[in-house]
Amino acid sequence: MRAAFMLLAVSAFALSACAVEPDEDAESISAPVAAGQPLRMEQQHGPIPGTAYRLAYRSTDAHTPHQLTAVSAQVLIPRGKPPAGGWPVLAWAHGTSGIGLTCAPSIMGIGGSQAAFYAGWMRRGFAVVATDYPGLGEPGAPLYLNAHSGGMAVLDAVRAARRRFPSLSGDVVLEGHDQGAQAVIAAASMASAYTPNLRVHGTIALGAPYFTGDGGHIMAHRHGENRFAPGVVYGLLLGASLGQADPSFNANEAFTSRAMPLYHKARDLCRGDFFAAVEHAGLTPANTFRPDAAQALAPALNWARYPSLSLPQPLMLGIATGDTQIAPALQESLMRNACAAGTRVNVRHYHVEHSPLLNAAQSDSFAFARQVLENAPIHSDCSP
Repeated sequence: MRAAFMLLAVSAFALSACAVEPDEDAESISAPVAAGQPLRMEQQHGPIPGTAYRLAYRSTDAHTPHQLTAVSAQVLIPRGKPPAGGWPVLAWAHGTSGIGLTCAPSIMGIGGSQAAFYAGWMRRGFAVVATDYPGLGEPGAPLYLNAHSGGMAVLDAVRAARRRFPSLSGDVVLEGHDQGAQAVIAAASMASAYTPNLRVHGTIALGAPYFTGDGGHIMAHRHGENRFAPGVVYGLLLGASLGQADPSFNANEAFTSRAMPLYHKARDLCRGDFFAAVEHAGLTPANTFRPDAAQALAPALNWARYPSLSLPQPLMLGIATGDTQIAPALQESLMRNACAAGTRVNVRHYHVEHSPLLNAAQSDSFAFARQVLENAPIHSDCSP
């Protein structure tokens, strides 16, 4: 694992072969091809207190580390004059939206709860840089729940945005929910080696998944094998992502014939529609996964592991006590292991379900971000 990570870190600075084709952007043509390089940008519109842009940029391909892939992101700049040193950056990583090209938040646009979330940070003086992840918004393999892929996409988005917007500082707070919580924890563990020019002050992870390689997060069925479970959806998404990344993957070894039509739909349907389709099809853990599914999905279950849980900056873990998508006990295990790895972990519990967790934790997230930017002491809930 360490050797693979070092390969990823080194490749970020000196990639030239097998890169994505340059577009008509003058900077892309004249600058050396590298991760964190902006490609093209266009302005977007939305009810936010500032200006929004959609930015395409280069990031390292986690599946083939000597290559680059094009990724998209949203960049939101507050109104007014930036503070001395530039706007601090909230690097935001969204939760599961699907693995289809059009499931990218930057394509769906800014509205509703997303606009309110962004506006809260912008009114507090943060620019927001929000990656879509590889394969969403730009052509490429969607490496769903690949910790390296998500983490590098988060960090490269900030690097690319800073190249386009000198008003952005190198002071960064990471925040993510669900799939995004995994991405920002991975980003925090890689930042010092992968993007040493960024000053990551702290990480906010809400509803974080935790994979140990045994498939427990996907195959778990707390309410019985014959009832619908979110793990069925995530397992199909993970399998469909693995199938696109590795042509040798045999989906029939992981999924039953009844589940195969939904396996194919996973490549196109976004989260809400896919959840509804899986539930409507009557899929349950018992009639979806074959007995050796964990073995068949092992490559993807392994790529979902965190590079490291030893973070140099504080970590705020937000746990929804009523979470039916990612078991609270699993998140508590993540907390204990991060503590054991030496990370300062600040744990917050909220009496909500998985999706409402983001809103429930918002005021605590604001306070945590301000504290870490000011280098104020952060309470650690790790046992001595």
